[in-house]
Amino acid sequence: MKKLPILAHLFKVQLAFITGIMLLSSNANGQDPSLPAANLGLANITDGITPGPGFYYANFTQLYQGHSFRDGQGRKIQTNLKVNSYFTIHQLVFLSKIKVLNGLLGFTAFLPVIRISATNAGGPTPTVNNGALGDIILAPAVVWENKKLFNHLYFHRAEIDVFVPTGSYNKKDMINPGAHHFTFSAHYSFTYFFNKSFSFSSRNHINYSTDIIGTDVRPGMFYNANFSLEQTIYKTFRGEICSYYLKQLNEDTNNGKSHYFQDTYGVISTKEQVLGIGPGLAYLANQRLVLEGKVFWETAVRNRQQGVRPAMQLSYKF
Repeated sequence: MKKLPILAHLFKVQLAFITGIMLLSSNANGQDPSLPAANLGLANITDGITPGPGFYYANFTQLYQGHSFRDGQGRKIQTNLKVNSYFTIHQLVFLSKIKVLNGLLGFTAFLPVIRISATNAGGPTPTVNNGALGDIILAPAVVWENKKLFNHLYFHRAEIDVFVPTGSYNKKDMINPGAHHFTFSAHYSFTYFFNKSFSFSSRNHINYSTDIIGTDVRPGMFYNANFSLEQTIYKTFRGEICSYYLKQLNEDTNNGKSHYFQDTYGVISTKEQVLGIGPGLAYLANQRLVLEGKVFWETAVRNRQQGVRPAMQLSYKF
């Protein structure tokens, strides 16, 4: 793993949440940066549907239980280091009646609150910032409702998220709730109905980060997506097989050098990857009230921690 070959004196670890959506980073100049956190399984079922103009509140809660670290080839690294987290994200949404590109213009804001713990039986443990606030996320969006694709219902949305480095950050700590850099994330979400009871939803992000403030270190660009196959079980209850996927597209850089970390620390690659998959169950009252619970088990992990990720979502239109 890119963070752990020099574990005895470098404890920069990766936490992958959302957000959606906490951003984590290291304070160490010249050390390989972790990717900023991403929306990994926060929103899955009927994600492309928004039930009309108005105000919404949404809450996303995840518990992440890490059990191992994997290197760039997916091999388990022999360490007792564990980094676990619990977080909740508060989201406010306003969808207007203003038409843009034949869709409705909307705005949203996210406030993440997080608790992080790190343990390492028989070895040194990285310091954790006890601050609870993650970075605020602001986004404009365009929503298209009740469209048709191949004569079936198709709902979709485009959005640009701006992660603002306002979260708790202390350069003396090795794990921080705030990233200390900006991230720009463009995403496209949709829900497609094959029939009244069976649908497929997907959310796709492309993410670009700036340098960590005060350094020349920059995390690489990455793609992440959520997927969900959904089936009505009974009236307003729907079951799902859901997943998330993250793939880093280029190497992390230092002062613009894409092979700095390979040349300095001898790692093969700094690119990260993870796939999570699991079952879910949701209650949907005409999309006005949505309650969703699910759990993901991670696999195909590269250069990051592997674990289990239970998650819950609540959204309500006022």
